[in-house]
Amino acid sequence: MDENDAMDIRFLTFPDFHSVYFYRSITLAILLAIGGLVLFKAAEMRLPELLLVGGCLLLMGWRFALEWRRLNKAGPASVHGDELIISNENDHRRIPLGSVHTVTTKHSLFMVRRYRSWSEHLAFVEFTLHNGERVYTLAESAVFESPAAKRSLTALQAAVLAAKVKRAAAG
Repeated sequence: MDENDAMDIRFLTFPDFHSVYFYRSITLAILLAIGGLVLFKAAEMRLPELLLVGGCLLLMGWRFALEWRRLNKAGPASVHGDELIISNENDHRRIPLGSVHTVTTKHSLFMVRRYRSWSEHLAFVEFTLHNGERVYTLAESAVFESPAAKRSLTALQAAVLAAKVKRAAAG
C-alpha cells in the first residue's frame, strides 16, 4: 500500500468517536421525546395517522438500535503496514490485513459527529475475517456517496489485496 492510498482512508479518530457517543445520547433523547409526544397525543389522533406516525417511529427506532449495536462493536482504527489496528477502551487488536476476507461499508443514518452538517457523514466499515468474525470502525463519507465511504473502501480493499499477495509470495 503506498502513501496515497493511506491518505484516502479516512477513519475517525478517538476524539471523533467520543463526539459520536455524545450525539448518540442526544439522538436517543430526541427519539424518546418524539415517542413520548406520540403516546401523549395518541388518544387525539385518528387511527391512520397513529399507524403512520407509529410505524415511522418504529422504523427509526429499529435503525437506531441497529446502529447503536454496530457502534458498540466499533473502535478507532488505523492501517500500519500490513496490519489493521483497532483500539477501544477495552481492547487493542492488531489484525493482519491478509486475514481479512471482505471489507464493506454501510451508511450511518443516526450516528453523527456533529449536527447541522450535511457535508460530514459517517459510514460503518465492516471487516469480515476468514474465521467469520466481524470488526467495525467508522469512516468519513459523503451523504449520497455510493458505496458509502467510497475512497476509503477502495483504499482498504487495495491494502487487503496487497497484503494477501505479499503473504502468498512469502509463503
